[in-house]
Amino acid sequence: MIENVEIGINRYAPPGAEAINMYSMDGGSPLTLGQLMAAVCIRTGMNAEARGINKMNLMTSNNEVLDKASGYLDEIATNNATSGWDNIKNFLINTLKIESSTLPDNLDSYAKRNKAINAMKPKLEALTRQAQEDMIDLQSLVNRRDVSFSTGTNLIKSTGQSSMNIAQVL
Repeated sequence: MIENVEIGINRYAPPGAEAINMYSMDGGSPLTLGQLMAAVCIRTGMNAEARGINKMNLMTSNNEVLDKASGYLDEIATNNATSGWDNIKNFLINTLKIESSTLPDNLDSYAKRNKAINAMKPKLEALTRQAQEDMIDLQSLVNRRDVSFSTGTNLIKSTGQSSMNIAQVL
């Protein structure tokens, strides 16, 4: 499998000739240029896929925080803090990292609810911006993976076709 491929490079300089690079796989046989390029493309695609999976996991976690924060914002705005102000306040301080001094002690007035909402707004906007940036990053990783895999596949096909053409000539 390609993930186990170790590509080694050795310089070889025959007497009186220019030095060349010799590529080998798993310390074994030399690779053709097509094989080397295909291995590099497939390895690049696998790395992009692994980074994409990590990005998706991060996005899932961030979206859960954003959903919870949006729910709490709705509770505060509608004066229906069924989750309890202490629970909401702990979430805002510990998860969203809002300074406790910017939050009211309770939500018993419009002004205090508005103060809580204004303290949350910048954090929610930042989370939303981050979610959008993460989606763009993920799409870029997916595109990079697709291009790498299709390039590697095309190289393997063309190398195989070239070998068949050479065999027919011989």
